[in-house]
Amino acid sequence: MGFKGFRNIWLAALAILALSLLRADAAIRPIVYDTDPPVVVDGDLSDWDAVPVFADFSGKAQLAKDRGKVDYFGDADLGGTVKLCWRPVGLFVAARITDNVLVQKGGEKAWTGDHVDLRLDFDPASAAERETFGDGQLQIILSPGNFAEIKPEIQVIQPQGMKLTSGRIQAHRNADGYDLEAFLPWKEMNFANASQNTLLSLEILISDSDDPAEAQPRYKALGKLPFTADRSRMVMAVLADGSGHCDLPVQERVLEQGPKSLKQNEKSVVAFEMSPEACAASDYVLRFRARADFERPGGYAEGALLVKLNGTPLGIDQLYERDPMFTMKSGRSMSLINAQGALTLPWSSDFKGCDEDKNYAIPSTKSAEFAFALPGMLKVGQNTIEFENVIPKVASLVTVIADVSLAARPAGSLKNLMIPPIGELERFEPGAPVQVAYDKVNSQPERVTFQLGGETVHIVSEFLTADTPWGASLPVYIRHERETIPQGAVILVRDSFENTGSQITSLLQRHSVEMSDAPQKVFVSGNELSPKYDASRELFNNLSVIGIGKHSSVGIVPMSDVLSVHASAGVSKGRPQIADLDMVLPPQGKYVSEFLILPQAKADYWSWINAARQVLEVNGPITLLTGFAFQGNCNFSDETQRRIIDNFKINYVIQSNSCARRPNGQAMRGTEWINSPLTDYHTMRNVIDRLYPDKSVKQMIYFHCFLDTTPENKELYASDLVRLKDGSTTVYGANFGNDHLYCLVPSENGWAKVGESWLDCIMHDIKADGVFWDEFSRSNIKYAYNENFWDNVSADVDPNNGIIIRKKSSVTLLSLPWRVKMVDWIRKEGKDLIINGAALTRTMRDKKIQTMFETGQISALNGAHLTTPVALGDHLTEKNFVDAWRIMLRALDFGCIYTFYYTAKVRTDHPAMTTWMYPFTPVELHPGYVIGKERIITRKSGLFGWGDASEFEVKVFDRNGRLTNAYPTIRKVLDGKAYAEIRIPAGCGAVIIRK
Repeated sequence: MGFKGFRNIWLAALAILALSLLRADAAIRPIVYDTDPPVVVDGDLSDWDAVPVFADFSGKAQLAKDRGKVDYFGDADLGGTVKLCWRPVGLFVAARITDNVLVQKGGEKAWTGDHVDLRLDFDPASAAERETFGDGQLQIILSPGNFAEIKPEIQVIQPQGMKLTSGRIQAHRNADGYDLEAFLPWKEMNFANASQNTLLSLEILISDSDDPAEAQPRYKALGKLPFTADRSRMVMAVLADGSGHCDLPVQERVLEQGPKSLKQNEKSVVAFEMSPEACAASDYVLRFRARADFERPGGYAEGALLVKLNGTPLGIDQLYERDPMFTMKSGRSMSLINAQGALTLPWSSDFKGCDEDKNYAIPSTKSAEFAFALPGMLKVGQNTIEFENVIPKVASLVTVIADVSLAARPAGSLKNLMIPPIGELERFEPGAPVQVAYDKVNSQPERVTFQLGGETVHIVSEFLTADTPWGASLPVYIRHERETIPQGAVILVRDSFENTGSQITSLLQRHSVEMSDAPQKVFVSGNELSPKYDASRELFNNLSVIGIGKHSSVGIVPMSDVLSVHASAGVSKGRPQIADLDMVLPPQGKYVSEFLILPQAKADYWSWINAARQVLEVNGPITLLTGFAFQGNCNFSDETQRRIIDNFKINYVIQSNSCARRPNGQAMRGTEWINSPLTDYHTMRNVIDRLYPDKSVKQMIYFHCFLDTTPENKELYASDLVRLKDGSTTVYGANFGNDHLYCLVPSENGWAKVGESWLDCIMHDIKADGVFWDEFSRSNIKYAYNENFWDNVSADVDPNNGIIIRKKSSVTLLSLPWRVKMVDWIRKEGKDLIINGAALTRTMRDKKIQTMFETGQISALNGAHLTTPVALGDHLTEKNFVDAWRIMLRALDFGCIYTFYYTAKVRTDHPAMTTWMYPFTPVELHPGYVIGKERIITRKSGLFGWGDASEFEVKVFDRNGRLTNAYPTIRKVLDGKAYAEIRIPAGCGAVIIRK
C-alpha cells in the first residue's frame, strides 16, 4: 500500500481514536482472537482459561442501579466476569456470574430477570453526534433461563425484528450462580467488516432480580457511571490477535506536514513546545519521510540529510526500527547513516522511494521513511528539529522532507533498545544437573511431608465422594493404599483405589502444597497466578502447578493418564493445588493415580522447569525443521522452491489438508480427501524427489483424527459424532454455516477405519516420508456426552457434595489405544511424525514424539515447557519475513525455537536464522535464550557458553533477520571457560554454534 492510501486509513482510524478520548473509558480494550482449538458453546467455560477477562464486575464500583426490596450486599448477590473472543464468523461471549438467587421468566419478560445485556456499536465514528441507537447499533439480551422449563435464549432488542438464527447459547448452573456461553454471528448482525484491527464500541450489563415481582431492580455496567444509554459512554474495543495485540496507529503529534524542499546546505528548522507533563509521561520517536529529488527511482544518495535535535546531530545510536546497513534486492549493501549522522536517501520523484524497483527496493522496508528514538532527549519548553541538505558535490540536487511527527511511547520503553549494551555483561551457561533438594520424607494417606532448605513442606490430600465430605476419609467400600517413593530429585506418590461396592461412585481428589516458605507466585501450565486470590484452570499441555517461595519452589506433575487428562490446578487459600474433579469408579473398578513432587532449592520458574525437564527426560534431539505448503505452492518454479527451502534450511515440507479443496473452496478431510485427486501432493512428491534426490528434504502430510468434512460419514458414523451435554452434535469454530467441519471420536469399529485409510493413503499412495498430526491429543472438545460409549472414569460431579450428575467420556482417553496403534504403525513404516500440541498422557509422552505449538496466542508457548519447545509461525499475523522474524524472537522470549507456517508468504532472499537453528538438543530453556548441546540461540546480550572451553562460531542477525557484521563478537575465557560475548540491540538475534 502506498503512503497516501495508508495515510487515509490512518486518518480514519485516528478519528476513531480521537473519539475514544472523549469516551467515558478512553482505553481501547482488546477482544482476542479465538485461536485453535476454538471454544465450544456448551456452557462449560474450561476452554476459556487462556482468554483474558474483558470485564470484571467484582465489587460495588460498577453498580449502576440498586432499587430492590433488599439492598445489594456484595458479589454473592451480583458479580462476575465476562470474556469475549472472536473469529471471522462471529463473536463469542463467556460470562461467569455470581448470583445467590436466580429469577428468569423468559420470553418478553427476560429483561426483568437475571441476564447479560450486550450492546454493540459497529460504527462508532459515524454520526457521532447521534447519541441514540440506530443503524449499526445493537442491544442483545443473553438469558440463562431458569435451568428448568425456561431454556437459555438470545433476544435482539435493537434493532427490532433482527433474529440471530445461527446464534447459539448455553448456560450451566453452579453453586455461586451461573455460567453462560454464547455465539453471535457477524453476518446476521449485519457486520461485514469483522477483521483484525477493526474498532467498535460496546457496553455490557449484568442484571439481577431476586424477586419475580420486581423488574430488573439491580445491574452493574462496564462503562463509567452514571449509566445512560448514550453511545458516547460506551467502551472502545478492537478485534485483536490471539495475544491481544493490534496494529492501531500510535497517537502522533504532527510537527510539520510539508513537503518542504531543501537545496544544498539549506536548512529547515521545526520548533515545538513540550510541557513538563508531556516530557515526564512518555518517551518519543521522531518520524519523517525524506527523499533525494529525482525524476525516477535511481538508487540512493549517501550522506544526504543531517538531522539535529536542539543542535545535536542524531546518529546511529538513536536510529529506530531500521538497521544502520541495508541490502537491496540486487544484493548490494549500503550504510543507512554515516559517522557524521547523515542519512542515505532514495533518489525518487515521490515518497514511494525505491520501494517498487526490481533492483533498488529494500525488502520489507519503506525506503523513504525514517525514525529516531529520543529517550529523555526532549526538554521542557521549546525544542527544535533541524534538517540540512548535505548532499556532497552536486549543488543542484534537492532533498524533500515531509510528515515530521512525534510518536509517544511509554516512559522508559526506549532506553537502551536501539544500541548494543555497554559495560559488564551477565554470564549465561548451564547449571548443574538436577539435585536432590529435600530430605526427611514422611508419608500418610492424607499427607506427604518433607524438609526443603530448612523449611517444612506438606502436600495435603483430600478426597470427596457422595458419602464422605472433602477430607482424608473415604467410605468403607473404597479401598485406598498410598505409596510414597523418593526417586532421585522427585517424590512419586501412588494412590491405589478400588470400589468394592455395587454402585458407581464419585472419587474426587485434590492435593495442596503448604509451604512454610509461603508461595509468592503460582504457575499453572506456565501461566502465572497470584497466590492472593483463589483461582482454578484446566491443566493443558504443560502439566504442572508450581509454587515459588522466597527461597525455594515446589511443583506437582500428574503422571497417570487419567489424572493427566482430568487435572485442573490453581490456588486455594494461598496454596498451589492440583485436583481431579471428574473422576468416578464403576462397581468393582480399580484405579491407580500417580503424581510427582519436585522440590527445588531455587525460587524461580525457569530453574524449576529445567529441573523438571531433566527428571522427565524430555531433552531429546529436535531434528525436524518444517515449513507448510498450501494449495498451489507445488507449482512454483524450481528456483522458487529452492529459494524457499534452502533459505530457511527446511528438511520437511508439510502439505496442509487445504491442498485438497471442494469446488466452493472448503478444505477437505476424511474420506472425501482420500477420494480427491490429491494432485498437489503427488506433484510436490515429484518436486522434492527431483530437487533433493539425496533425501535431505522430505515430504510430510497433514492428518487429523477428530474432525471430518465428508457429508456421508455423518450418517455412516453417526454414533461417533461428539455429543454435548444437551445431546446435540457440534462443529469446529462455527465454520461455514455450522455444518462443514464436524467433531467426532475415532472408535475402533467406526470412524477409526477412515483414519487408517487416510494414513495409509499418506504413507503408501502418496508415499510421503512423514505425518503431521494436527491437534493430536484432542480437538476443541474435551469431553463427549455420548450414551453409546463411556471411558469408565469420567463424569460431571458436583464438587460440593460428590453427587454424580451425568457420565461423560474424555476424548483423549477414549482415543488413546487407537492413537497408540497408529503411532506405532507410522514408525514401523519408517515414517517420521510431528504432532501439534503436547502428548497429554504418560502413555504418549513415553513415545518421545516431536511437537510444535501454534502462536496465534503467543502465551500458548508456555505449554511447550515440558515437551519439545518448538513454536509454529503465527498464521494470523505473519505477512512477510520481517513478521516471521519478530515471531522467531518472541518465541525465544518463551524459551522456544521456531518453525515456519507460511513459507511462501514469508519467503526471503537471504538465509534465515533457522539455517543455523537445527538440530537442537535442549539443555536449558530461558526467557530470551535457549541452550542446546549443539548451539545457543539468543535475542539477549551477554556472555554465553557451555561451562567449558568449547570452540564455537557466531552468526548475528539484524533487526530484519539478516546476517550482519555490524555487531562483532569475541571469544572470552574466564575461569578457564569459554564464552561468546554478544552485544546486540533489541530486535536482533544470534546463534552460537559449538564446534
